[in-house]
Amino acid sequence: MKYLDTSKTLYIIFLVFFALSAAHAGIPPIEEPDPDDLPVNIAADSMKYDQDGSWLTARGNVEIVQGERILKADYIRINVETQDTVARGNVLLIEKGDRIECDSFNINLDTQLGHVKEAKLFIKEQNLHIEGKNIQRLGLNTYNIKKGKITTCDGKYPAWRIDAGNIDITFEGYAQVKNSLLRLKGLPIMYMPYAFFPVKTKRSSGFLFPDISHSSNEGFKFDNSFFWAITDNTDATIWLDYATKRGVGTGLEYRFRLAENTWGKFYGYFIEEDSEYFDDEYRHQRDRDRKRYYVNFEGEHYFDPQMYVKAQASYVSDREMYGDYRSEIKRTKSATRKASLRSREKDESVLFFNKNWDFHNLVLNVNTFKNLVRGAPETVQRMPQVVYSSMRRRMGATGMFYQMDASYDYFWREEGEKGHRIDVFPKISFPRMFNGWLQFNPELGLRGISYYDIDRDDGKDTSRLFPSVRAELSTSFYRVYNMNTRWVKKVKHSIEPGVLYEYIPSEDQTDFPEFDEQERFFQRHSVTYYLKHRFAGLLTDVTGDLVEREIGYFLIGQTYNLREPRGLYLKGDYKEHFSDIFGELRFGVFPALYIKAKAAYSPDENMLRYYNVLLSWSNLRGDYIQFQYRHYRKNYEIFDVRGNLKLTHTLSFFFDARYDGLHDEDLDTEFGFEYNSQCWGHSVWVETSGGTGGRESDVSFHYSFNLKGLGESFK
Repeated sequence: MKYLDTSKTLYIIFLVFFALSAAHAGIPPIEEPDPDDLPVNIAADSMKYDQDGSWLTARGNVEIVQGERILKADYIRINVETQDTVARGNVLLIEKGDRIECDSFNINLDTQLGHVKEAKLFIKEQNLHIEGKNIQRLGLNTYNIKKGKITTCDGKYPAWRIDAGNIDITFEGYAQVKNSLLRLKGLPIMYMPYAFFPVKTKRSSGFLFPDISHSSNEGFKFDNSFFWAITDNTDATIWLDYATKRGVGTGLEYRFRLAENTWGKFYGYFIEEDSEYFDDEYRHQRDRDRKRYYVNFEGEHYFDPQMYVKAQASYVSDREMYGDYRSEIKRTKSATRKASLRSREKDESVLFFNKNWDFHNLVLNVNTFKNLVRGAPETVQRMPQVVYSSMRRRMGATGMFYQMDASYDYFWREEGEKGHRIDVFPKISFPRMFNGWLQFNPELGLRGISYYDIDRDDGKDTSRLFPSVRAELSTSFYRVYNMNTRWVKKVKHSIEPGVLYEYIPSEDQTDFPEFDEQERFFQRHSVTYYLKHRFAGLLTDVTGDLVEREIGYFLIGQTYNLREPRGLYLKGDYKEHFSDIFGELRFGVFPALYIKAKAAYSPDENMLRYYNVLLSWSNLRGDYIQFQYRHYRKNYEIFDVRGNLKLTHTLSFFFDARYDGLHDEDLDTEFGFEYNSQCWGHSVWVETSGGTGGRESDVSFHYSFNLKGLGESFK
């Protein structure tokens, strides 16, 4: 075995192999450093120059090592003048986990062009495996592969693989595959004469795999999409949906981010329903038309941490759009459940400006509403609303505090009264502590309200004053318990009894315009007594740090009305002076378990008037179940359950279902399975939609498929 010191010529040989492996990252070839800074050790059975010194040949167990780079071959020959390089036999290059194995290669170091035969490439960052009978390098990071195979799965028999007659691939770019066959577990699944995929870990343009479904009402449906990486801070997704019965729908979402806290996104969807589908699908067409659409904009901009503007605006072509096109609208509303879209009562658009000072706050708000229950031209819009509020502040050395809330509203609607309102509400309080344990907080307020320029006046340009009195007497007792368990170190239990007195005198308000419920300053003269229990714990979180958190809360109370209240109860709910006994419970001592409940018990009727219960369980691996029951006497009774359970480390079962107990009918449900492995994933699920909104009930079957590393948007 012979060993040779570092030389410029032999170092160039190594660079070609490194350039080949590093090209997938889209980086330029590294510049030739000083040999003293990057030593290269070369070992071979024999090495020699030809007679004129233009060719250097290394034979037998050739190994070139520089840092983490290792190159092995049976034979290497390089022309020092032209820099044409040939390697033969068991060629292997290893660089930071990336590998190139081939029988031979022929490449020019000046142009960095050439070809590799019978090669296997492994790109660690994407876990990308490429094989090819002949791989030709066409540019810095572009290759053409003849009779190639490509996958992101490990193993001799990968979960998926694409075999193709020709593959053009640009690392950190795209793969264009021609005359190809998709195999799953070795079985041929789909022939693709041409396919185009993004092949990189950064955001990249490319077609995404379509979602396939079948619905009893819509027929077969294919949701096709294209992700467009426009610039570093803007991108878009374009949808083209086709349903055999319903027709063709198109969607576009455009997103931009100009700074960390300056972003926006626009989404629009349009479809012209097939005439036969439109006539047969809806028992009652209501305000639907064949041409249906939805547009939405969301965004925010922070001028500084104390001043920002936010916007959210939506518009639908008809009141049933949310129910009929839940899946299409849900695409851009990740926090919104499909089930809740169908039950929406109104569509709200908001432009919101906020400015904070140390003790003051100013809000400018523009609200518009579309009534989704009935097409009501009398629906009131606030355009605009200006709200000023201050924190409670001490009045000199008097021990008294003052606070101010004020607002201006302009109310507009297509039909009905329009006009302006000014609302000013100053309050003065005088909190006192007796003997260090009994707290008394009286508060006096005087609310002034004025209406002016009321359309169809009829004497409704009016002003009125509403004095108010509020006083609360309360105390608190607590005890700390040392638990010293693995998760709970200490628990603090506090008991807070209290009495609240409220008084708003009676005032005739029949001449007030009817803009919203805030116009009615409901008369009351009442005493409320309550008892609160609070439990706070010093807990150990999953990182091992100690944190203080509420682990339990319980409230029970009742109101005694000294005078019959007006406007505070629904018709028929108020019976005697005593109100319902109301209660609230929260419990979450374990991070995995959370319970919340609210209820009201009517002593007169000896029954619960309403009660809501929420039970949630989760664990660190991502399983969760959430159950909710909501009941309001003679109005509604809803069961709601959803969750996700990991059956194995790759297979999950998910579900989301709602049931109307009052009318004994299933509402919207969704359940299915999701499989995710190292290199691919797919989902199968079933959706049912209740027959509401003048539409027949519907059952649909869905299938979604993706190959990780190919066809993903990387948003």
